[in-house]
Amino acid sequence: MTMSRPSHSALTFADAIELAAALMRGEARQRAVDALVSAGGLAALRRAMQTHSFPGAGGPVSLRRLVDSLDARTRREGLHVLHGWDFTRQRRPDDIAPVLLLDYCDRVGVPADRQRAAVAALLDEYCAAILALLTVRAWDEGDANANLDAIDALIRDVNGPDGSGHSVVDDAGTLLILAVAYYHPEEAAYDALVAKVWTLQPTQALRVALPGASVLASHLRWGLRFMYRNDVGRMREDNVVDYPWVLFSLLTIAAAVERSVLAGESPIRRAPLVAGLLDGLTADSRAFLGSAPAFLAHLAPQHAELRAILLRQRGLLLTEWAAFAPVRGSFSPLSVGCNFLSNAAVAAAVGAATVGTEHPTLNALMRDPRSGTAGESMDGELFARQLMEFSTADQGRLGAGGAPLIVYDPLDGMHHYNDVVRVLREASGA
Repeated sequence: MTMSRPSHSALTFADAIELAAALMRGEARQRAVDALVSAGGLAALRRAMQTHSFPGAGGPVSLRRLVDSLDARTRREGLHVLHGWDFTRQRRPDDIAPVLLLDYCDRVGVPADRQRAAVAALLDEYCAAILALLTVRAWDEGDANANLDAIDALIRDVNGPDGSGHSVVDDAGTLLILAVAYYHPEEAAYDALVAKVWTLQPTQALRVALPGASVLASHLRWGLRFMYRNDVGRMREDNVVDYPWVLFSLLTIAAAVERSVLAGESPIRRAPLVAGLLDGLTADSRAFLGSAPAFLAHLAPQHAELRAILLRQRGLLLTEWAAFAPVRGSFSPLSVGCNFLSNAAVAAAVGAATVGTEHPTLNALMRDPRSGTAGESMDGELFARQLMEFSTADQGRLGAGGAPLIVYDPLDGMHHYNDVVRVLREASGA
């Protein structure tokens, strides 16, 4: 029998990592930025992004093969990581998101003395988009856990001293959430991806679950307030696709909390987990502490397991959550509401490119500094307020009904905290 051989043109995940590394590792981006500025600045960068070809020391560095191969696979699954959604025209734009971001910055205006800094920041945005595409392909072959680790290494390169200083996220787990954190008409693609995420080993799963819980809770809190006028039924009906992700995130974090308790670890050691669990439950605590909604029937065992852990650890959670109650003068992620995480990413990028606004990564919006995990030079509240100011500064940036796409409201955070505490106290084991 003659065995068929794989096509030499087939792109493996390892190949894709090496292609991306040629642009993202070491001084490659600095050389590319210098050459692009000399060739026309933003106009040259726009052409490079459209062709996926960038100047390099030994000739062009091309990511065309990577993009064509991985984007085609991703689109076949119903995901469109590089292209957003045009709500006005109800279709996908022709240009990829980094090009549209560049065009917007160009319209806003980039001062002459900021051309190089803007090119560098927007190139790093392009790199983040390519790495986001890689995150959703981590299950294509080999060990997805190791593949996500490889993306983590490239994120560290992009965020390192050879970059622009404009860092988008800390890790691959957050980038995976950002990759799909905008509207997709093909909703079945979300379920297919979260089914893959459930297969991650516990440590890697937790790296996805913590940002996932925070991002989706922020998204649903924003929607409940601004889109659904506090009608939970309407919110659930319109966001069915988000709940399996929330369930994965909450169960992964809750299981880690219980392992910590059984291992006799101190409250300080599990503080980030406890804080993350609280944040995630603000998405819709009744959906996870009561009977499983009908749209989670296919995940009834996971829902029951989560609920059982929450009830077993009820006393401990109520005690340890008290340290993370939103209070004035201390940042709380519970006070952040964001339509889509991509809105926050765009706001941060525009500020960095056009006026040089300094900011931490988007992860700063997801961490309570009282949990002992925050190490940013800027606190989350200042960052959140900067993003809110950007979102309200122009009528064209407002959502439907004039709602700001990013809000920071400590009173809203207090309301959500009190609601979760009340629901857990009232939850029955029956």
